[in-house]
Amino acid sequence: MAVYGIWKRWSTRLIILSIMLHLISPPGILSAEMDAPQSGQIIKGVQGEGSCAIVGMSAEQSQLLALQRARVSVIEQAACVSVTSSTLVTNFILAADFIKTYARGFIVREKVSWAPLNQYQKDSATAPIPEYRVRLSADVYVPKKKAATIGLKAKLNSSVFRNGEKATISIQTNREAEIAIFNIMADDNVSLIFPNSHERNNIIAAGKDFVFPSKNASVELKMETMPSHQRDAEAFFVIAWDRSSGLRIRDMFAETSPINIIEYFRRLSEIADYIEDVIIPYEVVDGR
Repeated sequence: MAVYGIWKRWSTRLIILSIMLHLISPPGILSAEMDAPQSGQIIKGVQGEGSCAIVGMSAEQSQLLALQRARVSVIEQAACVSVTSSTLVTNFILAADFIKTYARGFIVREKVSWAPLNQYQKDSATAPIPEYRVRLSADVYVPKKKAATIGLKAKLNSSVFRNGEKATISIQTNREAEIAIFNIMADDNVSLIFPNSHERNNIIAAGKDFVFPSKNASVELKMETMPSHQRDAEAFFVIAWDRSSGLRIRDMFAETSPINIIEYFRRLSEIADYIEDVIIPYEVVDGR
């Protein structure tokens, strides 16, 4: 979880992206130029399964990883891609790759059915371990493939953070554009972290490196695991769009008001034809 603070004094958390909120912000507001039918397609009723054995993680984390694996399965089917293997998840090695797949197609509706808790046993010489299994029926919006006219590139200063370490995101585009940064958190919620009430200017010049937070900014990204978690897999989702499109991102997503990831992608699907995106997975480790 990226904890989001102001005034550069981190003795206390002055602003936190609350993981308890499930507030729904107003519907997206687009300019007349963007008010056009989506050029991609929604694939309805895609079926998928996922599983995760409880090894070195909480039951809550195991459930989420099983659900993530099922989501990957339906996205792969809808988008006709193959990104991950079908290996049973027993740790966090593949979790970040699961999140990467979310950018291939946006799940806009899902129905989750949990199977009774099972036991996974590699062979007769090893003890069985609890395993969560889930079935998913989902509608997936697959954006139409388009040329990368903006040339968005983004990278993180590390792929693994210890509690308390600070993250910075470097972004570059081939042409002037507007950008936004979201945090996909380990509780299955998503928050808009840039632009925000303290840094409103989200215009990036062509060919120039943009770093968030900037060196002299009044905000910092302090990385922390969720309470009681030893390790979390999360991601930053960066999008860019042409300034002439009229997209007003803060009218679609409210700052400091996390929303469920399915609601996030439902809204994002409304503008998917007008944006370029980069998803940057990372892990946060409790080093205590």
